[in-house]
Amino acid sequence: MKLYNVLRGHLAILAVVFMSICFLMSLNSSAFASTKPKGLTLSPLRTELNIAPGTSQNGVLRITNYSTKPMVVDLSAEVFSVINEQYDYAFTAESNVVKWVMFSSNEVALAPGETQDVTYAVGVPLSAEPGGRYISLFASTDANKTTSGVESRQQVASLLYITVLGNVSRTGHLVSLTSPWLISGDSIWEMALQDTGTTHYDSRYSMQIDDLLWNGTVFSSSGEALILPGTIRLISNKLPAPAWPGLYRVVYFIGLGDNPAVTKTRLVLYMPIWATILVAILIIVLIYRFDLARKNKVRK
Repeated sequence: MKLYNVLRGHLAILAVVFMSICFLMSLNSSAFASTKPKGLTLSPLRTELNIAPGTSQNGVLRITNYSTKPMVVDLSAEVFSVINEQYDYAFTAESNVVKWVMFSSNEVALAPGETQDVTYAVGVPLSAEPGGRYISLFASTDANKTTSGVESRQQVASLLYITVLGNVSRTGHLVSLTSPWLISGDSIWEMALQDTGTTHYDSRYSMQIDDLLWNGTVFSSSGEALILPGTIRLISNKLPAPAWPGLYRVVYFIGLGDNPAVTKTRLVLYMPIWATILVAILIIVLIYRFDLARKNKVRK
């Protein structure tokens, strides 16, 4: 009987462990399923091309049908631009630049789960002026009808950043940098970058927070942003709160294309709410003690 009880206890433990493992595996599989692409996908999302006038370059688009039904995909091209500092895109098909793109096939039939590669050529006329041109390659398909009976259309895009070679410039400028001087928690820093050149440039930037008391770096981050010619782009990033209250130095390093990179330094005072309350209490206590001492002195 004693051996039976021991075996039964071991079996119960093994059952619990087995059920736990199955539960975790189901969570992982559910998470994987939720992140799996659905419908129509297109890659790459972005391509940069440097093309001399009078020449052409070829590219490849990979199109995949992740749905459970066959689909017919239409391919087209439109010129894109940005309409504000947040870089919202605007598209137009009425442009001679669109004619630079030729697809090997303007229509592709895909079975469920099928992937096909479609080639395209970008031919730049000999008379084209040096500088940036920006084209969006669209893959579109009619999706299933919605519950209301309305036919929906799915569309995905791959962006071409083209530089027509010649006398081109990538002159970047820092228009503004906003960095808070007082924070009580996580905050935001912002900068506006301008491109006055003839083609786009990648601004690589970094930010670090230095502790002035201990002369060490407590946080650092980096990123990059693509700036189109003739535009200003607003870039926002997190300024995290340090671990302890105090005065800190924030150093920004900002790349500006062909122009020299700039380094900007700002001071920030980190005062969380609890530290502010403690300081306020300390001030009140000091005032009270000073006033009490003054009254005692007057009585004497």
